[in-house]
Amino acid sequence: MNWTEVSIYTTTNGIEIINGALLKLNINDAVIEDAGVYEDFLSDETLNWDYFDESIAKMKDIESCIKVYLADNDQGREKLRRIYDFIENLNKDNMDIDLGSLRVETKTLNDEDWANNWKQYFKPFAVADKIVIKPSWEDYEDPTDGKIILEIDPGMSFGTGQHHTTRLCIEQIIKHLEKDISVLDLGCGSGILSIAALLLGAKECVGVDIDENSVRIAKENALLNNICGDRFTVYLGDVTEDEALRDKIGYNKYDMIAINIIAQIIMGMSHTFPKFLKKGGLVIASGIISKFKQDVIDNFESLGFQIIEVNQSDEWVSITAKLL
Repeated sequence: MNWTEVSIYTTTNGIEIINGALLKLNINDAVIEDAGVYEDFLSDETLNWDYFDESIAKMKDIESCIKVYLADNDQGREKLRRIYDFIENLNKDNMDIDLGSLRVETKTLNDEDWANNWKQYFKPFAVADKIVIKPSWEDYEDPTDGKIILEIDPGMSFGTGQHHTTRLCIEQIIKHLEKDISVLDLGCGSGILSIAALLLGAKECVGVDIDENSVRIAKENALLNNICGDRFTVYLGDVTEDEALRDKIGYNKYDMIAINIIAQIIMGMSHTFPKFLKKGGLVIASGIISKFKQDVIDNFESLGFQIIEVNQSDEWVSITAKLL
């Protein structure tokens, strides 16, 4: 499959505005190159480095940019059209903010190009001394140590398990999952959370994602781990807008919801959680920046959840809550 790399050139001030618009377009993963961050780093007199690479000094002079990757299919092309529409309207708004050139550049990549850029950095690693997450192209030398081996090939759907948010989520799944429960994975991406739950003893998992490429990759990763049949079902769609999809997923039938997105989207979807969960069911939510932690806690409590556990890794937070 081919991919379109979309680069939007702006300023430090423009990054937050554009990133917010991308989130509204259900584009949740972006690479941000912010000249302001490098400028702040280089001017910070509290840092006493003996040496840093001179290439970093040059980064303060770059043109700030947001890059996103869209599948070369109908869904991806529609998202690209909406990006162009948004940038065109932004150019017409005459805001009293320097947004830079707002230039949009595109480049076509294929799966092999993408793989060659990042596969070298993805090596097997353990989570909570229970699961070893192993890329499909790597060998794991000691499978006799009692750990569960989870094979993953995330393709362009991200979700390798290396990020703090995914680790936090898997650690909570390991801690709270009971054998033969049903799990709903909202925003399933590469399927890593569902597959982890099934390998740990869940009876069935249902994954949902708005990206058709993620749905395909999640199914492929399930097969990599010998998960087949009706133990893992993946749906394409948005549970906040699609009543027919909610009906397919089923009501009051899940013991656990796993969701690893961002705080704003978690809160936007949260009104559906009590509908899907059994009484006493758990939500394990990750992808939350620490400054939004209390907002998510307040949101969950307003919906009848009791906060069971809050965990943090660097600036990222996971919240485990129980439906009363």
